[in-house]
Amino acid sequence: MKRFWLGLALLFSAAAWAEPPGVASRAWIVIDEASGRELASQQADLPLPPASLTQMMTAYVLLDDIRKNKLRPDEMVTVPPAATRMDGPRIFLEAGEKVRVDTLLQAMLVESASDAAITLVTAAGGSEAAFVERMNREAKRLGMTRTRFVNATGLNAPGHESSARDLALLGRALVNDFPSRLTLFGQKELAFQGVTYYNGNRLLWRDNTVTGLKAGRTAQAGYCMAASAQRGGQRRIAVVLSARSDAQRTQDALKLLNYGFENFDSILLYRAQYPVKVVEIYRGERTSVSLGFEQDFHLLVPHGGAARVKAEVITRQPVVAPVNRGQRLGTLRLTLDGQPLGDYPLVALHDVGVAGLFGRGWDSLRLLFAK
Repeated sequence: MKRFWLGLALLFSAAAWAEPPGVASRAWIVIDEASGRELASQQADLPLPPASLTQMMTAYVLLDDIRKNKLRPDEMVTVPPAATRMDGPRIFLEAGEKVRVDTLLQAMLVESASDAAITLVTAAGGSEAAFVERMNREAKRLGMTRTRFVNATGLNAPGHESSARDLALLGRALVNDFPSRLTLFGQKELAFQGVTYYNGNRLLWRDNTVTGLKAGRTAQAGYCMAASAQRGGQRRIAVVLSARSDAQRTQDALKLLNYGFENFDSILLYRAQYPVKVVEIYRGERTSVSLGFEQDFHLLVPHGGAARVKAEVITRQPVVAPVNRGQRLGTLRLTLDGQPLGDYPLVALHDVGVAGLFGRGWDSLRLLFAK
């Protein structure tokens, strides 16, 4: 069953929307990157082998190590013997050879090189098994509920599985958490020791708005792809799993990205900590409290509908101190063309302590007349 974001499904029946045309992969999803909202999907929660899309999580953990200065991009690491015995795509490293971390990262993300991946995870975690434990912890933290990693490469293994939805979550986390490293996921080719390797994500050549992320294939998983694209201020992420061919996964991912851009707009309605409304407060050490959102608030609307969105703020009156930051004190009610889009909680953006004795007494009198 194809699923649409609930807010839009309530406003417009699914029949009113053109569904993504002819997507033939077994499981797929397209999401809005800014909000994380699903735009359309099919069997997005079905656990399937993710092939070397696994290496998106391998990269996520490694990039976190680099951010924490546990690993340096220019660091030379030694190729362990286990790396030279790996199956799958390789760059034919030799045991004992020393290679830069950033070169190995590029090899993993461009060529899906299993020998590069094992060299990296051994340097970072001591062993692949220890590193995979970290991968699974990160997956749990990110809400990837259908994912279990058995290895860091994506090679076939019993129980090694993920889902289109989980991989879209991971793609979004990479975009949000490591924006300065995204060029790694969109690199078209890598020259190493006299050989040029080409990225399996053919969309990098077909559509210049595509920024990455990863393509993969095994006999068990079929052809898989996670692709992100940015057009104007909008970004979408599409994941397709178990396609029958390279051409099918490429075409399906492009159809989903086009669908996401052509049918929806993601608008930043309010920034984090921006006062949506300032309301009077009684018995407080200050006379008012600001209401808003603790995180950036993005709204999805039908393409071209942003100017027709209307907002109404509903507050609980009277507001009496003390008030704690994050405490819900109101509701933002949104409509489009008079139809409901949804109600969203507004919270206090700061603490307000209780006033002194005189202030409390005066406001007690004011409250008698406010009721």
